[in-house]
Amino acid sequence: MTERLKFLGRLEEKRLHAERLRLKMQGLRDSIRDILDPFEPLEEINLAIAAQQAMELASLQIELKATLEEIAAIRKALGREDA
Repeated sequence: MTERLKFLGRLEEKRLHAERLRLKMQGLRDSIRDILDPFEPLEEINLAIAAQQAMELASLQIELKATLEEIAAIRKALGREDA
């Protein structure tokens, strides 16, 4: 296998990983919004779950940013800024 094909395969793996992270993040964002219903009495809001989900969302964002940096590095190595 040529180096270029190996990089292309890795690029696709990273792209799919980034997409999975985005989907998880969207689900968590929507869940947090649902928990933090502005019309729910404050004493009934489950803030522990909202906080846990917010921490997971932050962690996924860090992972997504790292993955996007890896994608950019692979694209640069391939000479592809548009891929």
